[in-house]
Amino acid sequence: MSDIGAIKFTTYLEALALEIRKVRSGEKTSLKLLAAGARLLDNVGYRDLNVEEISAEAGLAKGTFYIYFKTKDEFLIELARRFVAFEPQTLPSFSPRETAFGSTLTLVRWYERGFLRNVGILRCIIQMGETDDAMRELWQRRNRIIAEHAWDGTLARFNNPALDPALLMLAVRTVGGMMDQSLFNRTRVQTDTGEAGEGDADPEFLCRFHALLIYRAVYAHNPPDPEVADLVAAIAGPTALA
Repeated sequence: MSDIGAIKFTTYLEALALEIRKVRSGEKTSLKLLAAGARLLDNVGYRDLNVEEISAEAGLAKGTFYIYFKTKDEFLIELARRFVAFEPQTLPSFSPRETAFGSTLTLVRWYERGFLRNVGILRCIIQMGETDDAMRELWQRRNRIIAEHAWDGTLARFNNPALDPALLMLAVRTVGGMMDQSLFNRTRVQTDTGEAGEGDADPEFLCRFHALLIYRAVYAHNPPDPEVADLVAAIAGPTALA
């Protein structure tokens, strides 16, 4: 499985800008500004980000910024819009050769690794979305795309005409919210909830742990995969493996 989901959006924007060979190109300049903003957001909150820093990071004059964007908010919404359009291109496909748990783990790894590598822009979308309708809609659209991808892959595993697809979607979105909350706590997207110690946990362990919880919630039984036998035993006790 390709690790394309681990690509930083900043790297993607920089690559797009380099592909444009024309020196005087509005799209090339716009991409340089967007890449600069994305880089800065890794270490600066969106409220503290300013046009001077973005322009300097891009190697451009401050006045150039206003040729392409009227305000900082317009710039950030365009950055978020492009990210939400980019991210689904990296979604992993579900292989019929994978077990149901293997597919769940693949999606969880893609989601959590991608979140951690692009935490600056995601933090901006989430926090700015608290007061900005356009940013909130982008966050919701992004989540809807990912949930529908997970729903499609999970639904294909069931051969049960009595299955309620709406209930399955509710389960997918609910356990996805659990994963989001863990990521919010670890990356200080939200600082008033959760246990601080979670940030010290091994990211791969958390991927496996979350995949197990999601599998149990959706399939209503423990995965038979030997690779998670230790987690199943820790959560449900040795008898769960019998």
